Amino acid sequence: MQLPRRKVVSSPSIDESNAPAQSSSFPRKSGAWYGTLAGLIPLILLIVMIVVVFILTAVARQLVAASGFFAQQQAALMVLITGLVLAVGVYIVALVFTFRRVAAWKQGGAVVLVRAALWALGVTALLVVLPVLLAIVLPQQPAP
Repeated sequence: MQLPRRKVVSSPSIDESNAPAQSSSFPRKSGAWYGTLAGLIPLILLIVMIVVVFILTAVARQLVAASGFFAQQQAALMVLITGLVLAVGVYIVALVFTFRRVAAWKQGGAVVLVRAALWALGVTALLVVLPVLLAIVLPQQPAP
């Protein structure tokens, strides 16, 4: 017993002339301000981490205030070292993601975004290194 054959119905094809325009759900951001803000993300995260570490240091010192100065000193030191390590980790991860975003913009041809983000990253690097340079250049003691 054979099954009856069905008639194949073809649908009209969509050519490029009457195809609907494709719109992405995320509009492409452009402009120097967006690139600058994207480049400043590592610096902003670093500043937030520093503020959080300072607040946690103050809280830790108050929690162990009854134990004496040496306990306060140890608690503050532990919080500051842990915070420093976490801040460096967050800063490095933010830098990696920012550089990946800049590389994607470069591949896409968004020259304005790339330039603005790289300038902002340069300013971020300068602001991070500036305290170290000042500590090296400025004398720690007054001259005789």
